[in-house]
Amino acid sequence: MNGISEKTNKKLFELRKDYIRKLPGRYNVIKKLSVDATENGESIATLTDLRINIHKMAGSAATFGLEALTEAAKSFEVYIEELLSKNKTLSGKSSKELIRHLQNIREICADPEKYTDPSDVIYPISDFSDKQEKKIIFVLGEKDSISKDLSEQLGYFGYTVDILNNFSTLKNHMQEARNELLIMNTDVIENKPMTAAAIKKIKDDSNRHLGIIYFSDKDDFNVRLDCVKAGGDDFFTIPLDVSRLIDRVDSLTNDESMNPYHILIVDDDQEQVSYYALLLQQAGMITSVASDPKKVLDILSESKPDLILMDMYMPTCDGTELAAIIRQQEAFVSIPIVFLSFESNKDIQLEAIRLGADDFLTKPIKPSHLISAVASKAERNRQLRYFMERDSLTGLLNHTNIKEALYNEVLRAKRTEVNLCFGMIDIDHFKNVNDTHGHMSGDRVLKSLSRLLQDRLRRTDIIGRYGGEEFAVILLNTDIQNAELIMNNIRQSFSQIRQISTEGDFYVTFSCGLACFPEFKAAADLNSAADQALYAAKDSGRNKIVNISDISGDESPKAAQD
Repeated sequence: MNGISEKTNKKLFELRKDYIRKLPGRYNVIKKLSVDATENGESIATLTDLRINIHKMAGSAATFGLEALTEAAKSFEVYIEELLSKNKTLSGKSSKELIRHLQNIREICADPEKYTDPSDVIYPISDFSDKQEKKIIFVLGEKDSISKDLSEQLGYFGYTVDILNNFSTLKNHMQEARNELLIMNTDVIENKPMTAAAIKKIKDDSNRHLGIIYFSDKDDFNVRLDCVKAGGDDFFTIPLDVSRLIDRVDSLTNDESMNPYHILIVDDDQEQVSYYALLLQQAGMITSVASDPKKVLDILSESKPDLILMDMYMPTCDGTELAAIIRQQEAFVSIPIVFLSFESNKDIQLEAIRLGADDFLTKPIKPSHLISAVASKAERNRQLRYFMERDSLTGLLNHTNIKEALYNEVLRAKRTEVNLCFGMIDIDHFKNVNDTHGHMSGDRVLKSLSRLLQDRLRRTDIIGRYGGEEFAVILLNTDIQNAELIMNNIRQSFSQIRQISTEGDFYVTFSCGLACFPEFKAAADLNSAADQALYAAKDSGRNKIVNISDISGDESPKAAQD
């Protein structure tokens, strides 16, 4: 998208109008504190409250493009800071100076648009492309056995595949689809320089990235060079290693399909919260809001955001104190904390970073700069979390974290009174795969199952590698009938995926045991029941799904009591 959408821009202007409507109320708070300070000249606490409220007005006015109000509030704040730093009381002269600042604020609040340049309230954003999955693949060539087989194998992993017979239809398809990938036999370009040039031009002329993969029954330098000149991103030899091909297809098509960043905004100023939440949502992020610092730890436990965007000054607990409390919790040590404040004092900013913040952004900030700063730090945190929580081969949650996820999701299911199903999966005869085809082929089998699970299950479901050839899935808000249906569909697809090795093609199956909450009310019992159902599936012939409820009462573990 180019800039902010018209709909979002309208919302931003509405937020600005709402902020201006509420300025008299903000002014009245400052006026009351000013009167209290003049009547009780020795009240350091009153002056401190006055300074915080003026500071927040300066920051919020800057956010909404009210430059004159920002400067007036900033000047007022500097004056109050001088009084506080020198521990002065309000004499007659200093009281007159305070009233002068207050009158200046009142005059601007009465008609802020009079002091505003319209160009100050434009909300430009750099290009942020829509994050959509890339699932369109074209196989260019005749409808031969390779093309048909390739289309079928890719289909098991959720890709939509069209087989095109000529170039005349390629451009039309590209105009109608988004985020394409092209796979073709080198026969299409071999000894055909005009065709190779036409393919390269299609790629160059596309305003979206077009990935191209070539395959051939020959493998020499000249063939590979011709493919590179014709826009090729990768090259595969026949017979195609489907597992490696899927890896490459994923890397060429899914670079923008990640889950959106989740940002927690901590601020007691509702207008500014709405403003920044809207900007981040416009850039494809999910936002949660905490206006009460006391509720932040509960929100962190519930959602584990990728980043915390926090104001410096809040009632009962300022930002640095809250950052210190968050950093005392082992589970939240790695979550980035970014302060967004009008505070320009470098010493205060450095102190905030020393106490646990990762960065300090100063208001006003351009929307594009805010989004870039938040996105880069959220991505870095996601990468670090990925390596700490994930299995290195499959990219799924490791044993510890899938068990922790099960524990947390059972607690959530109890609170929300919804169903939850837990499945234990084991690849059948996996030792024979390693012994016959080698450990590299075994690794490819593990990766192909992990990818299939990720493709077929919802993003809200949770998948982990339990250990060795065992996997675990947590199907949220799912009853046992739907869980059986889902896992049976995945089982059937997996059994049809052709695995490649030097010993020849082969196929693999898996068995699965299922157990559900609330039949089993504790995570440990749910885990044990699914494990027992898995063993029943293997004992009864493998390549099947067994629900623990279908096992006879003597064999089934007892559900835990409340």
